[in-house]
Amino acid sequence: MQFLREKWILLYKKIKQACSDYKVTVITIELFTLYAVIGGMWSDFDLEYESPITKFLFSDMVLIFFLLLFMISSMLVESIFSYGNKQRKIMPARIAGFAISALTDVILVWGIYAGNKAQEAELIFHLSGDVVEEWCGRFTVGYVLLTVVAIVYVCHRKSRVGFIEYVLHVCVNFAVSTATYFVLLIGSNFIVSIVNVLFLEGYSTLGIYVVILLTGIYYVPSCIMAMNHMNNDIRDRTGILLIKYVLSGMTICAMVIVYIYLLKILIMWQIPSNEIFGIVAGLFCLGMPIWMIDYFYRDDTKYMRFLQILPFGLVPVIPVQAYAIGVRVYHNGMTPSRYVGVAVVLFEIVMLFIWRFGKEKLERVLLFIGAAIIAAFFIPGINMYSMSDRWQSTFLRTYYQKVLSQGELTQEEYERMEGAYNYLKWEPGKGDLINEFNIYETDFAEQLVRSGIDEEGLTQKQYHNIHCCQMVGNLDISGYDYFDMLNQDERYTSFGEDRDSVDFSAFRFYKRGSDGQEALIVDLSDFANRCIAYEEEHPDAGKDEYSDVMKPYTRIEIDEDTVLYLNHFEVNYRDGIEDGKEIFEVSSVNISAMLMSR
Repeated sequence: MQFLREKWILLYKKIKQACSDYKVTVITIELFTLYAVIGGMWSDFDLEYESPITKFLFSDMVLIFFLLLFMISSMLVESIFSYGNKQRKIMPARIAGFAISALTDVILVWGIYAGNKAQEAELIFHLSGDVVEEWCGRFTVGYVLLTVVAIVYVCHRKSRVGFIEYVLHVCVNFAVSTATYFVLLIGSNFIVSIVNVLFLEGYSTLGIYVVILLTGIYYVPSCIMAMNHMNNDIRDRTGILLIKYVLSGMTICAMVIVYIYLLKILIMWQIPSNEIFGIVAGLFCLGMPIWMIDYFYRDDTKYMRFLQILPFGLVPVIPVQAYAIGVRVYHNGMTPSRYVGVAVVLFEIVMLFIWRFGKEKLERVLLFIGAAIIAAFFIPGINMYSMSDRWQSTFLRTYYQKVLSQGELTQEEYERMEGAYNYLKWEPGKGDLINEFNIYETDFAEQLVRSGIDEEGLTQKQYHNIHCCQMVGNLDISGYDYFDMLNQDERYTSFGEDRDSVDFSAFRFYKRGSDGQEALIVDLSDFANRCIAYEEEHPDAGKDEYSDVMKPYTRIEIDEDTVLYLNHFEVNYRDGIEDGKEIFEVSSVNISAMLMSR
């Protein structure tokens, strides 16, 4: 009993210390938690987002996104300007830090929100909405990653212990906090289950709110303290044995499996698969903290000396990683994911170099990670997005012009050009480039065949999405006796490989509540053709634009006594050329309507 009492007192002290050292951060966490609970209850009670304020707060998720960003940025401010004897002297700097953080977070959230809500022709600071949304989203990711790295660096400097010892303390703290968190979850959900059975007819969402509250009130603040609390017992014999033999042993087994794979590709002379890159990267990132802790607990035994050289066992594998990513960059060009892959390989090399020549300055790896994040997200010309765009644009322009000049094009060059086009098609702000170098034009396809591309191997497919919804507003039902809601026939839910079986000229509906028995066949071809024609002319149109444009055509007269109104029309299809043949394939449909009859 005394043991449990001591643990609860320790838990209370941790939460109290977190509230004391990170006042603004903890307040933000609790507001985030409260917001999540209120938002969940709002949905549980089926409350409508009728007012602009409630829609802005709950439906658009603007506030929760801001609170999440401010929680991270305020933690950095409070880590730098800690509360202490010099509070009065640093108070202006702390307030300035909070103000700059809040302003940055508001700008990012507003940019993503405004960009998402902007119409096609609407410009924000002379930029289209999709460009603003994408740029702000990318900046936000880099901003969050850089802030987290800065928090770790500052907390380590404040700990006044070596980096390896700091990592050990943090790992132990996280393990203890997580174990306690799961014990609390199990116990609280057991109590909730009893309440559900006895009072709430077996089920309620109460358990979800308990999880949210425990996470916000205990787990997140305890994780914050895990990065700062250096007074735990790191000499526990059970923990030492767990790290030395269990975790290290599992790492050794994983490395042996990787070496067996390496031997396989050498014997069979195969190109390494994409999976090897992720496996080695994951092994490195999970293994490095274990190797650091092993170094802290090192002794003069053969086993521990072996563990100290274990990280260098990955040296022969890193070239395989580099080759796997290098081959794909060479053949298909740079993309953000491949850029990250190159950065990961460089990180592994730098980490091993520091591990070999400067373990006492291992925290320098945080500076490298910070510099890599700045380069990858923020520096024009060399960030992952601008470099990828430039690389892919070069592929598209070069091979497109080569075809126009009647030069010969290899299959590999054609695949590069097609990959570049499909990549740039989804990049914001590249509409003019895509229109200028449209490889899916019929005339260009003919030129491709003349340039040496095998007609049977010619594949030029485009994927399309048409989404019209809530097209019916107030209906004049005067003169009609019956009103029915119509759902599409179940055959359209899963129509397998025979995707051309969707015949819009004879589309099948059934009346809701009839169990599929009361079928109705309607000619939707005119409406579908209008949608397809608009999609070809406006490929970047959103569902709101589609809905407004198609609204005048939703009324379909079946006979003099029956009228149908289309309310939801969503179609995914692809067209173009596949293996030298023209294709039009519908991959999914979701159509509903309203029927009025006399």
